[in-house]
Amino acid sequence: MTSRKIFSTSMVVGFLALLLSGTAAMADTGSNDPGVLRQELDAVKTDLETIKKQLGEMQKQLAQRPAAAAPAGPVTMSVGDGPALGSADAPVTIVEFSDYQCPFCKKHAVNTLGAIKTNYIDTGKVRYMFRDFPLDSIHPYARKAAEAAHCAGDQGKFWNMHDVMFQNQGALMQDNLKGFARDMQLDLDSFNACLDEGKYAKKVEADVAAGSAVGVTGTPGFFIGKAKPDGTMVATFVKGAQPASAFSQVIDRLLEEKAE
Repeated sequence: MTSRKIFSTSMVVGFLALLLSGTAAMADTGSNDPGVLRQELDAVKTDLETIKKQLGEMQKQLAQRPAAAAPAGPVTMSVGDGPALGSADAPVTIVEFSDYQCPFCKKHAVNTLGAIKTNYIDTGKVRYMFRDFPLDSIHPYARKAAEAAHCAGDQGKFWNMHDVMFQNQGALMQDNLKGFARDMQLDLDSFNACLDEGKYAKKVEADVAAGSAVGVTGTPGFFIGKAKPDGTMVATFVKGAQPASAFSQVIDRLLEEKAE
């Protein structure tokens, strides 16, 4: 599911909830006074007009955005830089684009990444790179969470913060991010300054631009290939929270190929 679809659906659900709450409020008054009922009806009409206008604005905004399709074939891309697991000399590279508020990203982090690490990363076969792709329209805390992980990375704790934030996905407000850092016994002055000053804001934005350039529209998205000396690779795109077997199929095929 693309971010555009999620955005429009979530907004419509919110509007419908607003309408239903207004209707419920009318029923709860228990009043038969025509004047009171008229006031309640007028309030609901006002809410409906607001919903109509906002839906109209949404339609205009979505119509102005170019449709983006996920890559259907091999993608030539830059591996980029960023936090990584595994040997730099590993024959296969996986680049993940992820969002800390995305439930499917959490599913991957909790259910699948461990198997990839055990079978491929720890055995020297795969280098695993993490890049940020916060979906701001539906996940308002994801971008700052991405910055927090990099701030923790300054103290050698990127993957620790990565794991903690996915485990506490519903509590990624900025004060909580600082609480996670305290619980991890990071240098709080350094971490808080990094987060408050937006030290890694440009890094996160660069990842978003890189992901968009290769067709990422939702999260998680994975590119699997053989990195070349110039930092590029021709990659297979794997979309969404797939089982470990889906990654194994692509990785094993690449490992069986003769080096060019």
